[in-house]
Amino acid sequence: MSTPPGILDLASGERGEVSLLEILDHVLNSGVVLHGSLVISLAGVDLIFVGLNVVITAVETARRSLPSGGRRS
Repeated sequence: MSTPPGILDLASGERGEVSLLEILDHVLNSGVVLHGSLVISLAGVDLIFVGLNVVITAVETARRSLPSGGRRS
């Protein structure tokens, strides 16, 4: 069975079909950070600035990343 071009299996690194559930599982286990900004200006004067910072991860993944192992002192 041939696989469509451009589809990558996240677990093995080989080409093949990947379900949305597998992608979501990978994102939650490793985490994703999204950063963006939008500036609206008129005649060189910034009028509006909108910034966005989003971290998407599972709670357990975030706890493993903390220096104290997720424990409060």
